[in-house]
Amino acid sequence: MNPLDMMKFKGRFEKFVTRHPMLPKFFARIQPEVKEGSVIELTVTPPDGEPLKANIKVQAEDMELLQMIKNMQQK
Repeated sequence: MNPLDMMKFKGRFEKFVTRHPMLPKFFARIQPEVKEGSVIELTVTPPDGEPLKANIKVQAEDMELLQMIKNMQQK
């Protein structure tokens, strides 16, 4: 990702967090609970459709990326 796109992303993400303040709080709350073997499930319910679901089982290899994301949030 080039630096200009990163700056755009940062600004848009900050606005997103302002509109949806509970989401970062939720992620902060669950972060200590996510360990190898945890299942993360996402559900998207379109206004006029059926819910779409997906899930992943966290693997050892995923933990490094999750730690990097955590570190980004603290900066």
